[in-house]
Amino acid sequence: MAIHSFSLKLFVSAMIAGLLAAPVYAQSTTPDGIFLRPQPSLLPITLQNTAFQLAANPVGNPSIISTDQTPTHIGDERELLSSPWKATILEKLPARMYFSSVTEVSQRFESNVLSTVNNPHRDYVFRALPNVTLGYNLLPKTSVYANYFVVKDVFANTAFLNPITFQSVSGGIQHDIALGKKTNLQLNYQIRQLFQGRGVNQADMIPGLTLTHYFSPRFIGFFNSQLQMRSHYIFQGPTREIDPFYTLGLLYRKGDWSFTSTCTMVNNFRNRHAIPPTPNSSIICDFEAARPVSRKRLPGLDAFVRAEPIWNTQSHSAPGLSGFDFRIFGGVRYTLYKPSVYPQMKALEKQLKEKEQEQQP
Repeated sequence: MAIHSFSLKLFVSAMIAGLLAAPVYAQSTTPDGIFLRPQPSLLPITLQNTAFQLAANPVGNPSIISTDQTPTHIGDERELLSSPWKATILEKLPARMYFSSVTEVSQRFESNVLSTVNNPHRDYVFRALPNVTLGYNLLPKTSVYANYFVVKDVFANTAFLNPITFQSVSGGIQHDIALGKKTNLQLNYQIRQLFQGRGVNQADMIPGLTLTHYFSPRFIGFFNSQLQMRSHYIFQGPTREIDPFYTLGLLYRKGDWSFTSTCTMVNNFRNRHAIPPTPNSSIICDFEAARPVSRKRLPGLDAFVRAEPIWNTQSHSAPGLSGFDFRIFGGVRYTLYKPSVYPQMKALEKQLKEKEQEQQP
């Protein structure tokens, strides 16, 4: 009896020692009920377990900010300041069809990669961002389009974020309204599916408008507003969060140089089903200078430098959504696009008919 009692005590002691010696794992599920892979809680002390908090409460990649996820139409306005890429094959495409391909490759220094209030983690980041849009004019001022873009960041010292790739697939309809000769209003409605990580489903419905004013051929100002309604699946409405965006921007060109300045305010109103469930607000500014590498040899290729300060507030110091972050980018951007000539053709036909009617007795 004593031997059995001693064996039992030895077995229990060994089990306790084994549990104390083994790595501790945190198991959790997303609001969708998706089981997350166990994440070790023994993480580098220098990050103060921030990495574990981000894994246990998934926010995707905190380095992909709101304006990366939901860009404004600033790219479209840039095209107004640059000469279109011309080739015979593009001129033979349908007049009603338009497309653009903007591929940006950059390197940046980031002062607060994990977006935390205390002890910011600095890093060097490589980014590749291809963005493709294909559209078709149903009417001279109304068109439908499809868009796909990817944001891929590779970090030098924050390796646990490297497997994350952000992708967006969307479709929409837009309509232009001329408000005089120098002002244009564009109404837009977009539906999209996001791919942020394994087992995380996000879908958006995004109505928006862009008001553009041409002060001169070289100086353009615009205001953009979008209402992002996020849910689990498409067409569910704002079952997870509502995110209004407000952007002011200026574009100026002098010689071969293009200067862009934008400022976006984003308010994220989230419920407990959102990913992440913490509401927050942010102000994101961009100041960019760009110049063609070689207009003759490499048309459409621009080199750029961009500074991007980011202020995060009202998140109660939640990791991934807090603190101040400053980024300085350097890279190249290649733009290939074919505009729709259908609106110009219809306008020309209208002018010719009006002249014919004037000439008739």
